[in-house]
Amino acid sequence: MSEIKLSEQLGAMAIIDELYQKQQLLLEHLDRDVLRDRLKENIRNYYQTKGQSIDDSLIEKGINLWFDKRLRFNAPKRNWFMHFLALCYIKRNILYSIIFIILSALALINFAEITFAKKIKNNIDSTYNHILSTKSTLDDLNKKFLEIDKYPINFSQVPIKKLKNSIIDLLNQNIIPSIIKSGTDISSIAQKDEDILKYLKETDESINTKLSEITSLITQLHELLEKDKKLTKLTQNQVFTDVSKKYPILQNAVDSILDNLNQGQTDIDINRIETLYSSIERAEFLEKKIESDTKQLLELNVPKSDMDPIIALQTSLLADLKDLNFENVENYQTMMAYYIKLAQTNLTLTIVDHPDHKSGVERTHENTNGKSWYLIVQALTPTGKPTSIWVKSIETGESKLVEMFGQQVTLKAFNDVKEDKINDGHIDNNKLCAKPKGRLIFNCPNSVKSGRISEW
Repeated sequence: MSEIKLSEQLGAMAIIDELYQKQQLLLEHLDRDVLRDRLKENIRNYYQTKGQSIDDSLIEKGINLWFDKRLRFNAPKRNWFMHFLALCYIKRNILYSIIFIILSALALINFAEITFAKKIKNNIDSTYNHILSTKSTLDDLNKKFLEIDKYPINFSQVPIKKLKNSIIDLLNQNIIPSIIKSGTDISSIAQKDEDILKYLKETDESINTKLSEITSLITQLHELLEKDKKLTKLTQNQVFTDVSKKYPILQNAVDSILDNLNQGQTDIDINRIETLYSSIERAEFLEKKIESDTKQLLELNVPKSDMDPIIALQTSLLADLKDLNFENVENYQTMMAYYIKLAQTNLTLTIVDHPDHKSGVERTHENTNGKSWYLIVQALTPTGKPTSIWVKSIETGESKLVEMFGQQVTLKAFNDVKEDKINDGHIDNNKLCAKPKGRLIFNCPNSVKSGRISEW
């Protein structure tokens, strides 16, 4: 084994001495009784050297207090920032969540702002391009107006002149701003994109409003010119002149339209004139039918004395036809068919003799306390078939087509029928009136009056 150098031995011994001294110091600190005695002796000697008399109990008390604080950790005082950092460290999980939420919110806000700004830019571009496109629309409207302006005018000078002046006034206005038409940088009108978009939106809305107004006026002008043309074609011909003399309502309708046009109104009701004009053929057909009906009745040898209701009916219809009014045509046709059939048929007013029906009724008038007597009758053909006839009730004034009605008679005629029925339960003499073929009115004895009733 090789010899160990002295320097190495000295170094190792130095380390051992250092460890030994540390061990001794540690033992001194850990040996409480030895340490207390040594502290007590040193403190007493210190105060004696200074000439101060200290009670051993006081020294003992001080040493006890020192031992109480000897191994206790006293945290150093920290400022508010250190406390804040410590709290952040303790609550770091919550803090991380809050920071993440804040950063996410900031990111979303930033993204929204970017998206909004991009959207505004797109709206600015689209609105600007739309405004530029309206220039071609305005040019088209101007061309359309110039074409319409060449149309001839006959009756509508006043309203057409008014419409043209309104259109020209709008077309001469600076509808599209010069900043748009010249292509100038629109950022010069405002600093913010929102202000630029607002300006463009307002401009676009104003342009669209005026274009719509121009379009509407041009449409009205075109329609008015077309109606004027149609009115001219309809009225300025010999046929219209001739028929308007026969049917003055046609000329009245035209005059009414011309009055409205001269007052500046734009409404021309051509449809009414066309409807009236187209109905002339129907009116002429009905006039011929009236002649045909009269001829047919005359061929049936209907006397003039029976023609009063027919003449009144035809006179009323002819007056309506002069005004091209066809409201009562259906009633006329119904009544004429009835009268012709009545003239073609032999009828007998026969008193009803049936156990289920009354043969006569007596009426007492409330106002006068007077009385009237009626026999219930039917109009029968030679074969005994009942025929419906028109009856106007003397009580209600209403006309009805009935098979059975009450015919007013004198008291004597009423009592004769009453006695006839009482004798054997039947009416032997049940024929009251007769109407031969070719007549419209029944031939009745003097005991029969004109009054009739339809209800009893």
